[in-house]
Amino acid sequence: MNFKNIRVLVLDGSGKQPHAMIKGLKEIGCHVTVLCSSKHNTCYVSKYPDKRLLVKDLKPQSKKYIPYLLKQAKSGNYDMFMPIGEMSTNTVTQYEAEFTKYVKLACAPRDTYIKAFNKQITFDTAMKSGIPCPYTRHSSQDIEDFLSNAKFPIIIKPRQGLGSVGFHKFETEAEFRSYLADPEFNVDEYVVQEFVNFEKRIGANLFVDQKGNVCSAYAVEVLRWFPIDAGAGVLIQTVDAHEVLDYAGKLLQALGWKGFANVGFMIDKETGAPRLLEINGRIPASVKMAYMCGFNISRQMIEMVSDEEVIRYKENKKFGMYIRHFDTDIAWFIKSPNRFKSKPSWFSWKNTKEVLFDIRDPKPFWARLFQQIFNYKTTMKKKKH
Repeated sequence: MNFKNIRVLVLDGSGKQPHAMIKGLKEIGCHVTVLCSSKHNTCYVSKYPDKRLLVKDLKPQSKKYIPYLLKQAKSGNYDMFMPIGEMSTNTVTQYEAEFTKYVKLACAPRDTYIKAFNKQITFDTAMKSGIPCPYTRHSSQDIEDFLSNAKFPIIIKPRQGLGSVGFHKFETEAEFRSYLADPEFNVDEYVVQEFVNFEKRIGANLFVDQKGNVCSAYAVEVLRWFPIDAGAGVLIQTVDAHEVLDYAGKLLQALGWKGFANVGFMIDKETGAPRLLEINGRIPASVKMAYMCGFNISRQMIEMVSDEEVIRYKENKKFGMYIRHFDTDIAWFIKSPNRFKSKPSWFSWKNTKEVLFDIRDPKPFWARLFQQIFNYKTTMKKKKH
C-alpha cells in the first residue's frame, strides 16, 4: 500500500498517545494534521505534525465538536480521521454513518467499540468462550442464584461507562442486600462479580485486522500506578505472558473485534491464574511501547480501514523494556510510603523510555510536565472517586 501523502486528521492533540501515533504516521509518509485545543497541547508543540488546527476549548463533550468535525470532513482536505482518546472515539463513532460519507475513520468501528463499552457483553462473551473470569453474574442469571453461589467480597461496576466511576465493593452479603433494597438501585444496570485479590495486572495489547487475524501482540505488567490505590499505570514493563495473549486473542475474535485493543487481566494471588478484568477499545497512553516492540500501530490502522492486507508482526519477545509516565510517577514518589523500596528503583532508567520524551522532539515532554505541575491539585480532585 502506498501511504505517501494520505491526509490524516489526528484528534486529541492534548494527549500522550497521539504523539506516538503521529510519529508512526510520519514514518510511513502520511500527511498529518493534528486538532488541538491549546497552544500548550503536547502535539501542538511537537515538530512531527505537518499542520495544526487550533480550536480553543474544543472537547468531545461540547456541542460544537461534531459540527466542527463534520465541516472538516466535508472540506475535502482529509482522507481519514483518527480519533484516539476514549471520549473522542465514542463520540465520533456515534456519527460514523455521517462521517464515512466523506472520510475514513481510523479506529475501531462503532459496532466493535460499543462491545467493549458494555462490560456485561464482554463478560458474557468471555464466559461463553472459556476465558477465565472472576465468578460473574450472567446477564440472564437471577441475582439470588448468583448470591447463592458467590463468595464475598463482591464488586459491582456499571455495565456501560468510562473508567471506574460507579465501582463499589461489598465485604458482606448483608451490606450488599441493604444496597439492593434501595429502590433507586437497579442491579441489572451493573456487572456483579466476585472480588479477586490480585497480585499483579497484565495488559494484553493486540491488533486484530478486518478478517479477524491477530496481527500484533505484546503483554505488559503495571509495576506502579497512580493514584496508588486504583489508578492508571505510571511504570509499565513488557513481560512474557503468552497464555494471557492467547486468551485475549480468543476473546477479541469471539467479539468480532477490529482494530487495537487492550485486554486487562488480573493474576489471582491465591491461584496464580489469570482472570479477565476489562477491555479498553481505545489507544492507550502507553502505546509508545508498541513502537518499542517494533510494531507500527498507525500503519496497521490505516491498512485496516483501507481494507488492505494488514502487516503482521511476530508476538513480542523483547521482555524487560519499561515505559514511564514521569509526570505522574513524580506524584507517585511524593505520595507512596514505598518510594525508596520500589523495584525497580524509582531512580533507575535502565531499559526505560519516558512515554513522551523524544530527544529529537523534546517540547511535548516539557509542555506536559509543566502543565501537570501547575494543575496538580485540580488533577488530583478529578482522580478521586
